[in-house]
Parts: sequence; structure tokens; C-alpha cells
Amino acid sequence: MLQRSEFWLVLAVSAGIIGAALVGQWTAPSGELLDFRRSANLAGPGGARGLAEVLERLDVEVELRQQPLFDLASDSSTAGVGDLILLLDVTLQLTGVETRELRHAVARGRSLLIAGESDVERCFGFRTVFVEDYDVDTSTTLVRPVGIDTLPEVDHVVEPIPSDSLYVGDESSEACPVLLPTRVDTLLTTVDGRVAGLKLRFRKGSTVTILADSWLVSNESLKETDAGPVIVGWILDGNPRRVVIDEYHHGFQDRRSIFTAAWRWALASPAGWTILQLSIAALAALALMAVRFGPALNVVERRRRSAIEHLDALAVGLERASGRDVAVELIAGGLRRRLTRTVTTGRDRDGIGDWLARLGLAVHTPGARKNLKRLAWLVREPGGDDDVLDAAIAVEDVWQALGQRSRPN
Repeated sequence: MLQRSEFWLVLAVSAGIIGAALVGQWTAPSGELLDFRRSANLAGPGGARGLAEVLERLDVEVELRQQPLFDLASDSSTAGVGDLILLLDVTLQLTGVETRELRHAVARGRSLLIAGESDVERCFGFRTVFVEDYDVDTSTTLVRPVGIDTLPEVDHVVEPIPSDSLYVGDESSEACPVLLPTRVDTLLTTVDGRVAGLKLRFRKGSTVTILADSWLVSNESLKETDAGPVIVGWILDGNPRRVVIDEYHHGFQDRRSIFTAAWRWALASPAGWTILQLSIAALAALALMAVRFGPALNVVERRRRSAIEHLDALAVGLERASGRDVAVELIAGGLRRRLTRTVTTGRDRDGIGDWLARLGLAVHTPGARKNLKRLAWLVREPGGDDDVLDAAIAVEDVWQALGQRSRPN
């Protein structure tokens, strides 16, 4: 009874510890609370999942791109004409090739929204700077649009690049040539007149929206202030067909396995198509070879022979090979081995005959002497197959006569 109560006590304590661990894990603060990347994969205060979910609820197709921006012109899975690309305060710096690719995408008619510093805004003649004279009343407070009650404070503003610092070149240059807009609209300003948001319009209908402070698109800002309707209104202004949010430069990279890469290569290249077709043909040929077009063939049934059949076959073999002498010598040698524990190898007719003659001195019964003489004669003289049975009978009689006595030397 005591052991049973101790068992239930240990079980209850273990269940309590496990339950406490599960509750603690369930209620513990998530790591996303301290992750301030403006990523649509993060639901913490600094993430941007809320913006993506709002757009999806408004029936806008949202794509989270986890690949570099090198191939916007050739990659059919990325944003096309009529799509909006979002760069939300990228964590990893864009390369020069990616920056130029975004600039060329805008020149071809695609739209772009930049929140925070990314260096892409320099390709359009503007730059994002930090507000050094930090004044809550003027430098960081935004002028609220009509109908908006609260907006978050900002610590970055947008400034035009001086004309002597602009680089205007052709698209073949290594540096990013400035694409000058046809129209510039101011979206947000601070109380002291600094610009916090711009919308640039270009000849082919594309637009570039620049938000100096990426905190405007964060989850906390969309939840605690009225920034949500403002930001979503700017995104839906051009009726984008799809919104592509860059996640690659937040560290969310699409790491494909080697098998996935090989499969995509096989689908995209002529050599891969050839290999796939040959593999399919080989599998089809193997499948046809595996099908039996007719009844099963009758084969010879093989079964294991019994001990009697094995002995009978051995006897027949000895008979056909004239093995009478070998069999008699082996039978007499077996008697010698049992009586003297002497092991003989090969045929030794003379040695067995001499041993049988000496054994006769130790035999005192008339029957045993007669059998010994008979066995010695069978070993010495050739005969027929019946002599094998006579030799076996003689050996057993001699063994019965001498088995109870001590064996002679």
C-alpha cells in the first residue's frame, strides 16, 4: 500500500513539473518582441506582419520574396508591370547590382515603396538623413492629414541631393544613374517643415514612394496610431496588381536543397529536358519488361533429398565405382577406431589385416574368433557387394563380444 502511494505521489509531482514547464513556455515572451526588423514574417512590435495581413484582407495579393533582386527583369515569379515592390528598412545592405536593377525596374514601369534607409532612393535624387536637432515639438512631430488624429513621431527626414552631387548617366554605367521624376508630391511633413514622405511619379506611370522613417509601417505604429489608413491608402493609390515585400534583405532567405536546384535546372535547360525524357523512357522500358505477357513457365521442382535417399544414392555410387573394398576397409577401420582410439587416414589394408590378427589373441569366444576370421578374409580377399553387409555384421558381433571388456593395447 505504501509503495502504491509513493508511486502516485511521484507521478503527481512529475505531472506538475511538466505542466508548469508547458505553461511557462506558452506564456513566455516571444523572441519577436526584441526583433525590430520590418519583416512581414514578424508579429512583434517592430515587425510588419500587420501591414501584410491588412493588404490580404483587402483582397490584395501579397508575395514575400526571399530571393535576391538581381533578376527582376527576367524572373517571371517576381513583380511585373502593375506590381508594387516594398523595401521596408532593409537589414542587409543591397548590392550595387540590386540597386541598379530596382532603378531599371522603375524606369520600365514598375512601382516602388521605400521605408527607411536603403540607398535606393539616391537613384531618384533623394536621400534619407537622421534628425540631429532632436526636438519633440518641431523636428519629430508630423503634420496630421485631414481626418487623422494621431501619427507616430519620426527621427528621419527626406532631403533632395544637391545638384552638384547628382550622377546622371546612361544605364550601362556601373554606378546608379539618377532617374529624375516628372512630378514630386509631398505626403508627410514635420511641424518645422521638413519632409518625411514623398511620392515621385515617372513618365511610364510608375511611382516611387519614399518614407523617411520605417517606424510608420511597424506593427506597433499601425496598432497604436492612425498610420494604418494613411500607409494603406498610399499603397492602394495606384491599384497595384500585387504587392511584393522584400524579405531576403531581412535574413529570410530561400535556401533550397540541391535536389530542388537540380529539378529547377532540369526544367529550365534543354539538357535537363533531355535527361528527364531519357529517364522517363528508361522507366517505361523497365515497367514493360516487368510485365508478364503470358502464363508462368513450368520449371523443374527442386527439393532436398531425405537421409535414406542420400544413403541409397551413396550406395549406388559405391556400387558403380566398384567400391566394395573401400566400404569393407572403412567398416573394419571403424571397429579399430572404437577399440583403440586410433585414427587412420586413407586406405591401409595390410595394417588393418595385421591388427585383426593380433586382436584374435584377445578373443576367447568361438563366435568372436569366427567373425574375426571372416572379417580378416573379407578385408584381404576381393568379393561381391554382399560382403559389405557381412563385414558390418561381423564388426557388430565382435564389438558386442569385446565392448564390455577392457580394450587391448
